[in-house]
Amino acid sequence: LLKYQRPKTKESDIPHRTKITDSVLERASLIEAKLAKELERAPGRISLTFNGWSSSIMVAYIGVTAHYIT
Repeated sequence: LLKYQRPKTKESDIPHRTKITDSVLERASLIEAKLAKELERAPGRISLTFNGWSSSIMVAYIGVTAHYIT
């Protein structure tokens, strides 16, 4: 469809599923490393819990809770 609308579009101009996945995973790794450094400097101990669910209309949610002991 993109090539039809813009004939000059090259295959390399179209972000494919694998490119987007790689970009998201790369960004997640950077954030994870930064968060790990922040948590190392926190006083005491930290416990993280995660909870994922979806609404009745299939909207996805994730909850993150952190508890710490000093």
